[in-house]
This record gives sequence, structure tokens and C-alpha cells, in this order.
Amino acid sequence: MAVKKIWAFLRLLIISGIGFIVLYPLIYMVSCAFRDRIDMTDPTVIWIPRHPTLAVIQETIKAMDFWNTLKNTLILNIGCSFVQVLSCSITGYGFARFKFRGRNMLFAVVIMMILVPPQVISLPLYSLFRHFGIGDFSVNLIDSMFTMYLPAITGNGIRSGLMILIFRQFFKGLPKELEDAAYIDGCGAFRTFVQIMIPNASSAFLTVFLFSVVLYWNDYYISSAFFTDTKTIALMLKNLDTELKLRLFDSVSAELDPREQIVWKQAGCLISITPVLIMYIFLQKYFTEGIERSGIIG
Repeated sequence: MAVKKIWAFLRLLIISGIGFIVLYPLIYMVSCAFRDRIDMTDPTVIWIPRHPTLAVIQETIKAMDFWNTLKNTLILNIGCSFVQVLSCSITGYGFARFKFRGRNMLFAVVIMMILVPPQVISLPLYSLFRHFGIGDFSVNLIDSMFTMYLPAITGNGIRSGLMILIFRQFFKGLPKELEDAAYIDGCGAFRTFVQIMIPNASSAFLTVFLFSVVLYWNDYYISSAFFTDTKTIALMLKNLDTELKLRLFDSVSAELDPREQIVWKQAGCLISITPVLIMYIFLQKYFTEGIERSGIIG
């Protein structure tokens, strides 16, 4: 009996410690985002602000031009995620259900898409989009959303190899009899995919969509390579120091105490992750189900 109580206490201690480690960045973020910057130089302030305020949040929203930035991010994020889900689902279904020459080699390319970092292909992509076209006819797509939409449409978006792998694993786990019954009823391959497979793979579609939304939401490397004027949440957060000095102090050369800057940076992080956290809270049940079904079925 005593051993069980000790083991229960140890489990509670371990879980509490892990929970604190996981939640510590979020707790610190919230604590800093709602405190005055002078609290950062007060050694007596640890978690609870001595001068709680919403001014830092409001200043950060202004510096990030948040509402216009959010609109641009949603247009880019939701649109690219949607078309990436469609292209990757069709590709994953093809790998899972159809046998064709070169399938293994092409799937090896998909695995390489997961392993190879985007930095390796960023320069060729930039050259492609800078002179996009055939022969003498070419257009400059740099600083347009086509630089993100075109790879997503063709199944080459951000981490699309992972999305294809998830769909492949999921479709391989569905009973082959579903397709056989559809073929007997006169359905072709495309109609079977749309009317039979998609409804049965709703959790996988939601999982990939959430993955894609988060990846596009957090991306700043690819966006910074192709965008100069288009603003996204990740890019504005990356350049928050400059934007703060320009919008709040009217000078890029304004001197700010590094410790005082923390409140604006943490406020920017909190503002940036809030939409994704809200989305995950409402969809986490389906997200977990999709991960389990696509991960354990080989």
C-alpha cells in the first residue's frame, strides 16, 4: 500500500514537472505581455506584474500593423493549405492504391522532400520565380503570392512530403473492398476517390490541413526569400525590433534597453500564436485521431 502511494506521488511529481517545463514559455510570455516595461528592470517582479497594463499589447499590435498583416497571412495561409491538402491527398492516394512503373523511385523523391531542408532549393526557386515562363516570355513572380501558391498546387509546398506520407499511410489502411464495390457500381478512379475515399479520410484531411496551416503560419524563411512588401505574421514578428523603433519612436536608430524590449517581443509572440492555439483547442480531438490512424497503420 505504501509503495502504491509513493509511486502515485512520484507520478504526480514527474507529470507536474513536465507540465511546468512545457508551459513555462507560455506562462512567461503571458506574464511579460501584460506588464509595464519598467517591471523588467525590477528584480522583485518574477511572475505577477507590479504594473499590469494592456498598453504593451496595443503598442505591439500597432507596430505589427496586426489587422492588415493578419488578413494577408490568412489569405496566404488558408489558401495555400487548402490547395496543398488537395494536391497531397491525390498524390498520397496514387502511391497507396496504384501500381505503376517508377513508383518506388518517385516515393523516394517524396522522402527526400522531407529530409532535404528548404535552404538547399531556395536559390533555384528564386531564379525560377524571378524569370517564370518559357523562352522570351517570362514574368517576375517575386513578391507575389504565386510564389507560395504554385508549389502548394503542385504538391511541393512547405513540408508537402510529410503530408503525402500521411495520406499514403492513411489510404493504405482503408479496406480495399470500398474501392472494389465502387468499381462494380461503375465508378472510375477519380469518382471513387471523391465520393468514397475522401469521406472516409476526413480525419486525415483535417490533420494535414492543421499541419499545413501551422507550417505556413510559422514560416518566415521562405516568405522572406520571396516577399519584400507582402507582410505576414511571421515576417512582422521577425522584424519586430525595427518596426517598434519605426512606428513607436519614429526612428530606426532609437536606443531601447534590451530587457525592456522583452515585453514587446513576448507580446508579439503571444499575439502570433493565439489564433493557432484557438484553432487547435477546438479541433484537437480530430487532430489526435488523424495522427493515430495515419501513424499506426503501415
